[in-house]
Amino acid sequence: MALAGQVGNAYWPDCSPAREEYVTNFRSLIAAMPMTKQGARAKHLGIPLSSLSNYWTGRRVPSEATLHAIYGAVRGSASGVPVRLDQLERLRKSAARRKVNLVASPQNSDIRAAERLSHLVSAPSSPCGAVSAQRPAHDRRNSQNGKAGETVGALLAAQSTGDRRGVIGIAWSASKALTDEELCDAAADLYASEHSSLGEVLLLGGRERGHEDTMRLAITLLRADLSDQAELVLRAALPQGGN
Repeated sequence: MALAGQVGNAYWPDCSPAREEYVTNFRSLIAAMPMTKQGARAKHLGIPLSSLSNYWTGRRVPSEATLHAIYGAVRGSASGVPVRLDQLERLRKSAARRKVNLVASPQNSDIRAAERLSHLVSAPSSPCGAVSAQRPAHDRRNSQNGKAGETVGALLAAQSTGDRRGVIGIAWSASKALTDEELCDAAADLYASEHSSLGEVLLLGGRERGHEDTMRLAITLLRADLSDQAELVLRAALPQGGN
């Protein structure tokens, strides 16, 4: 990974032309910062270095809220910004339309899993289907009173004290103890309250989850209108090539 020191310029091999165009403009935005090292940039932006690395290569596209937060942080540190936010958001939407290719693996089990995902997403929603990042306040209060709310509170408390190990530990424990619906609720609360980096850590806290568990969580997120987060979970579960 070149981003620990000097910044690599290669695109993620699976980038579409639309995503490459977005990444080019995103890199221009980040390059306007006075810091030259990605570690310092990520710290100033308040996101994990791994997230900035993924955004820089085009492996992942940030959510709208995350992009707005990054743009605001860059404007606060740079003498000038080379790209408008509305232009960058338009490009981001085009780049994000390219969803993860679930049948990229030649294994028949992966093909069958993709077919199940297609059928299940179109099936009647579970109770979590009513949950979204913009859900009504009374629904948010319901989640805040249960395990999801306790998890969100613990993550925010750990972050406020700079306890990064604590954040990771809480996310790992939550991935084992919470149901998919509770993880969905907690993630939706974090993204809705503009704590997207914590939402990302929470969803990736169970990287070792099995294939079926990954599919179920992704479906739950999709039904909650958290499509970017569902893609995040699926991408993390895909076999990584090279590097």
